[in-house]
Amino acid sequence: MISEEQKNQLVEKAVLALQNPYPKDSPYVYAAAVLTDTGNIYPASNYHSDTHSLTLHAEQSALAHAAAHGEGSIVAIAVTSNEKLEAGQFTPPCHMCKQLLWESRLRSNIPLRIILANSHGETKEVDLDELMPLPWPPMQ
Repeated sequence: MISEEQKNQLVEKAVLALQNPYPKDSPYVYAAAVLTDTGNIYPASNYHSDTHSLTLHAEQSALAHAAAHGEGSIVAIAVTSNEKLEAGQFTPPCHMCKQLLWESRLRSNIPLRIILANSHGETKEVDLDELMPLPWPPMQ
C-alpha cells in the first residue's frame, strides 16, 4: 500500500514527464513514473521510433530507468498520456507493458498498484493482478 503523498508525487512526476518525449514533436505522448520499494520515483516518457516497432513505451522506459539505478522492486506505477479523453476515461498500459509489469511483480513478489491519470485531474487505481486475469507465467 502506498501513502496518499506518494500517490500524488507519483502522478505529478508522470504528468511532468509528458514534457519529455523523444522526439519533442511526437504527436502521441505517454508518460509513466514508477515507485520502488525504497521510495524512489523514476519517471519517463515514450521514446518514439519511425519504425513504430522500436518505440519504447513510457512504462518500459520507467522500468528501465529504475533498473539502471539498481532498483527493480516496483510497488506502483502512474500512467498518463496527452490523449484527448473525456472525464472518467483513462489510458491503461498496453498488453506488452502489462506483461513487463507482471514479470516485475513476479520477480519482486510485491503487489503492484497501477494509477491511471487523465488531463482532467482524475485518477483511477487498480491492482495489476486485476488487469491480468490469465497471466503468463502464472504466479507460483
